[in-house]
Amino acid sequence: MQAKRALRCLALSLVLTVALCTVLGVTPAMAKKVNLKFAHSEAVANIRHDAALHFAKQVSDLSKGEISVEVFPAGVMGTHQSCQEQVAMGTLDFYPTTAGLVSVFDPNRTQELVELPYLFDSYAQAYAFMDTPFVSRFYEPLLVRGIRYLATWDNGFRHMTNSVRPIFMPEDMKGLKIRVVQSEMSINIINALGGSAVPMSYSELYTALSQRVVDGQENPFMNIYASKFYEVQKYMSVTKHQYSTLPIIMSDKTWKKLDENQRQIIQKVALESAAYMRKKVGANEDSQRKAMEAAGMKVNEVKDLAAFRKTQEPVYEWAKKKWGAERVNAVLSEVEKYRKLYPAGSTYFGLSDKKK
Repeated sequence: MQAKRALRCLALSLVLTVALCTVLGVTPAMAKKVNLKFAHSEAVANIRHDAALHFAKQVSDLSKGEISVEVFPAGVMGTHQSCQEQVAMGTLDFYPTTAGLVSVFDPNRTQELVELPYLFDSYAQAYAFMDTPFVSRFYEPLLVRGIRYLATWDNGFRHMTNSVRPIFMPEDMKGLKIRVVQSEMSINIINALGGSAVPMSYSELYTALSQRVVDGQENPFMNIYASKFYEVQKYMSVTKHQYSTLPIIMSDKTWKKLDENQRQIIQKVALESAAYMRKKVGANEDSQRKAMEAAGMKVNEVKDLAAFRKTQEPVYEWAKKKWGAERVNAVLSEVEKYRKLYPAGSTYFGLSDKKK
């Protein structure tokens, strides 16, 4: 009798629960729904925005709508530093940054080592290196600050633009005030090239260029194009002085709230989206260059990169003093593996392209 009464109570409870959910418009699927925020600094015309939307769609599709990712472009959620702090606090879920920028959360700032100047000759070498456990380990110290590394997307090789003169040799950099990100590595690279590095927020850059607060800046093709710096800069020089990383960071507080399946979806899509973005970056550089030239910007190749590399010897000496020769040499040794594996003309976009 007691067993039957217990079953009746359980059945009644279930009926009442279903009725309540119906009245409130809640279904089991909706009850599990996770809403996440992905912010980035670039204009909606930038490939980064396209990659962010791709990430959001793939996460939604794989989770069958259980995980929703809303994308906030163009710095609407704040500066680089502000967004990184929001990720650490758990009020923002995803943010694409750079190794140099996110290194402020690590007292040793070792993440900057993966952005040493002239490490790579090609995108394939850079992509293959960035997809290694060797690189992932550089971001592990950030976990104690609430920041989890997922994957490295693509920010491209950095080049010079300015409003004074074309850059053909390092001597042409002398006296130019060049905006850089707030990274000791970036500052040292520009100063070693002969320019005068001026750290500045990206959100302030277009206005600073138009008002000649600085003479120039350095960024990859897609950022220069999408942010329309060609409107306020006369010259662009293809210096390739640094491969600019784009690590996707996630709030560890958010990660810990997800179940194992949700975590696997996020991680899988982050890696897949890296390949998606990389394919678009290289494929669009020629058209971006032509469009900027059509708008009046003068773009020149730098034929003697050896002279530019030579200027960076003090940067490597500084890095060895800061982090130790052993650690710098370990990075160079690991990079060399991928320089050999992926010589000029090789293709690599993601882990499915990896050579054994």
